[in-house]
Amino acid sequence: MWTKLSKYRKKYIELNLQDSIDYEKFCMISIVYHSTKIEGCSLTETDTRVLLDKDITAKGKPLMDHLMIKDHFKAFVYLKNQAFNKRKFFVEFIKDVNALVMKNTGSEISSIAGEFDTSKGDLRLLQVYVDKKYFPNYKKISDLLNNLCHEINNRIDNVSEPNEVLKLSADIHYNLVNIHPFGDGNGRTSRLFMNYIQLYHNQPLIKIFTEDRVEYINALNESEDKENIDVFRDFICKQQIKFFQAEIDKYKKIK
Repeated sequence: MWTKLSKYRKKYIELNLQDSIDYEKFCMISIVYHSTKIEGCSLTETDTRVLLDKDITAKGKPLMDHLMIKDHFKAFVYLKNQAFNKRKFFVEFIKDVNALVMKNTGSEISSIAGEFDTSKGDLRLLQVYVDKKYFPNYKKISDLLNNLCHEINNRIDNVSEPNEVLKLSADIHYNLVNIHPFGDGNGRTSRLFMNYIQLYHNQPLIKIFTEDRVEYINALNESEDKENIDVFRDFICKQQIKFFQAEIDKYKKIK
């Protein structure tokens, strides 16, 4: 499968799509659509593109969904700029990105341990249970994030081969979403940092397709159950192949 990925990456890069007008922007918009759709956003891909490109809202659809998309895209653009400057990983960096993701849809939350604000990238102060799973105790989050940042910083400049870069991208997604440091926006933030690694290494962006949401969640759970991150890495590999195939097919239709 990884050999197949290399083959399709070569074909994709040979198309020189990055030289097309606004290609990266529209690729980012599509990724934002799929990422927010995974979280239940009601806007279609066309709605998303019109909103971000023309600032026109989709009639009859919730304001919160529009805000979710606009915040997500702004966070993506921010990460793109940070990748250009080769910014390394620190807890405050991760918090800053989550704050952008949740800027207009987050809120203050009161818990036994205190108050925190999901619109400001505050670390959660409560226990989280999702899909038959408990995430780490909130008291451990700071140490877990510091350890993750240390691990990523040790690896980020020591990978260059594209498949190894993709594995690192999958790893940060998997580990960050399993720490689940925030009260909301963990999935979106983790998917953004997955693409941060790609941007940092000037590699094609990764799209997790919304129609593959069940397989995506199963891959996360199976990796944890088997204590084998290769399960999730392989899922991301398959998603990247699917993306390359789709882009190559679209290009062929206009030739």
